[in-house]
Amino acid sequence: MVGLLVGAAIVATGGCNRGVDLDKVAPGTEVTLTRQDGGVVKGPVEKVEPDKVTVKVGARPKVVERKEIATVQVAEPGVTPEALPPAAKYREFVVPDGTALNVKLLTAVASNTSKVEDKVSAELVDAITIDGVEVLPAGSPVTGTVTRAVPSGKVKGLAVLEVRFDSLRAGGETFPIAITHSQTAEPTKASDAKKIGIPAAGGAVIGGIIGGKKGAVVGGAIGGGAGTAVVLSTSGKEVVWATGTAMKLVLDRDIEVKVAIK
Repeated sequence: MVGLLVGAAIVATGGCNRGVDLDKVAPGTEVTLTRQDGGVVKGPVEKVEPDKVTVKVGARPKVVERKEIATVQVAEPGVTPEALPPAAKYREFVVPDGTALNVKLLTAVASNTSKVEDKVSAELVDAITIDGVEVLPAGSPVTGTVTRAVPSGKVKGLAVLEVRFDSLRAGGETFPIAITHSQTAEPTKASDAKKIGIPAAGGAVIGGIIGGKKGAVVGGAIGGGAGTAVVLSTSGKEVVWATGTAMKLVLDRDIEVKVAIK
């Protein structure tokens, strides 16, 4: 896991529960734990142990050492939640692995022009929110490098383009990721067949006019050869990702996010 501090407007004023016995808090109870360093963990209790408390935050469990807890607030049904204590500095979240990140390219790349290790830039299009709080803002930069760029071959071989995104930046912090996005060009066999077949038919017609049945055979061979020459001298399709190309990247790891309380 990696940590991340993101600015957000979470208002804190005075007030907190005192004297809460965590050992008597039932699983599923909504609590707010404020650490001594100002970190705030909020969610339903999953497990209370002698040395730690596990709270579900979003889709992930968050473990807090009991010795780190400064205050405990327990939510009561029908009662307005108490304000966070003055010591609260940031909310803690976990963006789970498997989260889809919709990004758009800021750098154009192509199988026939890009080189391995070329830098690639993108940005997050849709903000990621957890429990109604924006934890990864839209516009967060995502960067990577070209790891494979194979142009289309004239005889055989399809074009291939691959980029590995290795960092995500938000709130002034940069965090490692490892997400690969690749594409192979579509084959052009049907188009190649047409290029070969049409000249062959034309050659047969010309051969027939010149030399009858035998001429048609010879002319067809000549025409087909001409079509083959066209295919051999023409490269297939390239993979091109223009600026603004949309991509869906899937997080390969959990990212711990700290959202500043203002």
